[in-house]
Amino acid sequence: MNQLYITYSDEEILHLIIGQDSQEAFEELYDRYFKVLYNFAYSKIDDEYISQEIIQELFVTFWQQRHENVIKSCRPYLFGMLRNLILLHYRKEYTRQRHYNEWVLTHDDVSDLLPDQPALTNELQIRYEKGLEILPPKCRQVFLLSRQGRTYRQIASELSISEKTVEQHISKAIQMLKRYLKEHLPYLMAWFTLWN
Repeated sequence: MNQLYITYSDEEILHLIIGQDSQEAFEELYDRYFKVLYNFAYSKIDDEYISQEIIQELFVTFWQQRHENVIKSCRPYLFGMLRNLILLHYRKEYTRQRHYNEWVLTHDDVSDLLPDQPALTNELQIRYEKGLEILPPKCRQVFLLSRQGRTYRQIASELSISEKTVEQHISKAIQMLKRYLKEHLPYLMAWFTLWN
């Protein structure tokens, strides 16, 4: 923390950032607000890495756009930016999940992926089904529901579990299936990496 600016108000810091392009004042603002903004982001996202990335993006954007916006008060402005970035994160996550579900649905039958190799297709289907059998029952149930195109929220609601638990079950299922197929059909790992 820069001792020079420690006694300055947020408004004085803001004036130095906007009026004089003071990087030292910007660093002071960063030091003042990083932790509180990070804690808020983490409370909404529950992921340390993503929360840190969002806060970094917030401050980079703040610096880049410091002359473009009218900022009357730092705290409400920074939290407004943070809320927008969190919403953007969830929109991207929803879109990613939707595309993943659509891809999985269109490739439900592995013969779509290997149409010219029926023996390999049959072997893959057999190994895949056996791999599903090794999954814990709840994990298998969640994974199969996701393959039917249900969203994390729908699965969570249907099974009375949290969306985070749904995500963990699906991640565990993918890891276990990868491991199983790696042990039994190493040459199919290239195909299976498309799932992750």
